[in-house]
Amino acid sequence: MTDLLRAAIVVHKTLDAAAVANAAAILMGQLAHLEPELFEGKGVTDADGVRHAGIRFNTVILTGRPGQVTKLVGAATEAGVPNAVFSSAGRGLSNSFDSYVELVGKSGTEELDVIAVGLVGPDETVRALTKSFSSFKGSSGDGNS
Repeated sequence: MTDLLRAAIVVHKTLDAAAVANAAAILMGQLAHLEPELFEGKGVTDADGVRHAGIRFNTVILTGRPGQVTKLVGAATEAGVPNAVFSSAGRGLSNSFDSYVELVGKSGTEELDVIAVGLVGPDETVRALTKSFSSFKGSSGDGNS
């Protein structure tokens, strides 16, 4: 693929840095499945044979108000941009995948409290969808970003 892609992880601005890192890691794994071109499949190794991350396109971590994050899901879907969400409901079911699948299957998106969304698609489209969000700058250590 020669088209320029962009990935974005957008999180509630109220999440602390650890929660942001967790959501970003989980969503990035899902985005790699949705868009295999995001990573180099063969891997990248240095002269010592150590494997390095093979990310091929820019990825940004952004923050926004909870309502903005939820609305982004619909906007991305409407634009045809592959996306996936991470919810507080799912976060509470650590290592209980079957329970997670059951809960998600019987609940609407709003009920699950989306706390992060990942999207990957054409650079210009992803930029347009995420232009109202701010760059994640980390946490002050008090649980607020």
